[in-house]
Amino acid sequence: MKKIGFMLLMIVVILILIILLFFGTSGKRTDVFLQDYQVSEDGKRMKIKVSVSSSMGYIRDLKVKQDGDNQYITFYSTFGLNNKFGAKNEFEIDLNPNCEEIYFYRGNEEYELVLRKDSEWRFNEE
Repeated sequence: MKKIGFMLLMIVVILILIILLFFGTSGKRTDVFLQDYQVSEDGKRMKIKVSVSSSMGYIRDLKVKQDGDNQYITFYSTFGLNNKFGAKNEFEIDLNPNCEEIYFYRGNEEYELVLRKDSEWRFNEE
């Protein structure tokens, strides 16, 4: 009887560790770079294609925050260490008509300028 209880306890502990590892490793991605983008004809939406610079991990979601004439995008990793489930590399975002710059999150509450709008949208080359 004690053996069965001990085995059951070990199985529960192992399952809890697996669940914590799987769900506990999702967070903000700071290594995302823009591969390509396409603005809709009416200028209200933009499709962005992104990737990560590290050899591990994938992107599952993003959050866009509008602040004045700028948009700040934070990307989130998939659940698990190198899990492809739910991974995406293309997203559509709404563009505010006044938006002139798009920034990606780089960690420590800092953002990097990736796109700038003059007469049209361009990669930031600074």
